[in-house]
Amino acid sequence: MTRDRRKGEGAAVPNGREGRPPANESLFREVNERIAEGAWRSTDPSELDFVCECGDAACVERLVLTREEYEAVREHPARFLVAPGHEEPEVERIVELGSRYAVVEKRGAARQLAEEFDPRSRRPSD
Repeated sequence: MTRDRRKGEGAAVPNGREGRPPANESLFREVNERIAEGAWRSTDPSELDFVCECGDAACVERLVLTREEYEAVREHPARFLVAPGHEEPEVERIVELGSRYAVVEKRGAARQLAEEFDPRSRRPSD
């Protein structure tokens, strides 16, 4: 078990594949949220570059999506945007697979963590 500073001093987060959402995937998802917010506030581009939200901290894959495609992924707190081939079948299932990107949905404990660390779920309601 490792400690996650975002959850407070006493909160423990499991290591390994099921512990990666807070450590890597959720961080990448948070980066993509900032990309989307900044780009779509100032302009309305037809497509944007996003980062792969896989569990590999060294991954540098870029994924091109339209606003509608990106928002469809973000509707589900347990779903992540990854490059094709970056799926982790031990903890997630593919819900959409295209030539430019894949959408995976976490299962089990990984799903609970993904939902807990979903940036849109943590925002105050309007």
